[in-house]
Amino acid sequence: MSIKFTVQGLLIYCTFACFLLTLLSWRRVKPSRVFWFAGFLAACLSLCWRGIHTGHPPMQNLFEFFLCMAVVFWPLSQWNRWKNGLDTRLSDAALGVLILFPAGFVFDESVRLLPPALQSPIFVPHVGSYVAAYVLLARATILAFPFWKATDAADAALQRRADAVHQTVACGFFLMTLGLLLGSVWGQLCWGHYWAWDPKEMWSLATWMIYAAYFHYHLQHGITRPRPLFLLLATGLLFIILTLTWINLSRLFTGMHSYA
Repeated sequence: MSIKFTVQGLLIYCTFACFLLTLLSWRRVKPSRVFWFAGFLAACLSLCWRGIHTGHPPMQNLFEFFLCMAVVFWPLSQWNRWKNGLDTRLSDAALGVLILFPAGFVFDESVRLLPPALQSPIFVPHVGSYVAAYVLLARATILAFPFWKATDAADAALQRRADAVHQTVACGFFLMTLGLLLGSVWGQLCWGHYWAWDPKEMWSLATWMIYAAYFHYHLQHGITRPRPLFLLLATGLLFIILTLTWINLSRLFTGMHSYA
């Protein structure tokens, strides 16, 4: 764990501070929203600086992956506010803090050349789909937390939140499916096969199946039984975390995706 005394580090810490101030000023709406938007601008500058500094799209490893994630929270919170009338600043800013802590204090920011396998036009859409999917699905789990103690499925506030959760999961699931398909095409172009039973491929497929089970359950029961829906979303989030950390970083699971 170390502090980054670089321009990149300064931009990350500015974003981190703005997200943290958003949390601390939560009850004072106007200052909180100013900090929230400032954090978004700082996150955009941080991502752009990384792309300029490396000379390639900043999606090569977990450090860059997390920088991409930090940019997405503010637009999504604005979407929920407009579409569903939900103020998600608190949960989104908390997720932003959690994402930026390892980027600012744990991960190495050293610039690396893109391996030949990543020098493909599919690189950006494939990784970008997963970045957006993982953020959306993580947010869906946080939004669905009240499902755990819900007793009245007909409650208007719960129904509004359930709609927001379902819309978010649907978008995330679509992007995850797109990422899987693009990855298969990429594998065929680079290695001559669509599927290689690589550890990260297997965990990505297992994660996809968890969210497919969510849609199956939702189709059967709707919001009448909200607690199992939350459990499925929480399990899916656990699988995402394991895919990004243990599977991606552990030497026990080396494979074609060991770029982090």
